[in-house]
Amino acid sequence: RFCDGGTWRCAWCACKKSETHGRAPGPDGPATLCSTCGSRFRSGATGPPTIDADGKFVCDGCGRKHDTMGGLAAHRRSCDGGIWRCDWCACTITEAHNRRVPGPKGSGTLCGNCGGRWRSGATGPPTRNALGQYVCDACGSTHETMGGLAGHKRFCEGIVENLMDDDDDVDAELDDEDEE
Repeated sequence: RFCDGGTWRCAWCACKKSETHGRAPGPDGPATLCSTCGSRFRSGATGPPTIDADGKFVCDGCGRKHDTMGGLAAHRRSCDGGIWRCDWCACTITEAHNRRVPGPKGSGTLCGNCGGRWRSGATGPPTRNALGQYVCDACGSTHETMGGLAGHKRFCEGIVENLMDDDDDVDAELDDEDEE
């Protein structure tokens, strides 16, 4: 009754019966899709997943590539179509390494770096200069990336750097005080 002679294939991804957990109904009738494609169909998909020339599964929302259909399915649960931005630094989900963490406006509103700043007591986005570099609030040093600023902050002692002119004779004044 269930034997198909080994010829059954999913109508969307063409996997064999031995490669899936079961068969599911699809747009062409009962038992025409594998369980994974059947789940996609029930979630509103109207056709097979997009596969690129390298055999990777491509997310239709944001274009991110995945090795397996399961990887694509896991990604789709949290995919926002590429429109998510961190409330503080405006980085994309890709730039945030797929980390969305709680912030002052609720769950998933900040990237991992800004979320760490918020948990440490920061009340707003990191300061940036006219060149778009991140500026340490304690000492004024500049950093190209948020990660660079975060790494610096772990060791920053709050000493103002590079604010004196090279021709200032501060060392000579300090030497005079030491002699007294």
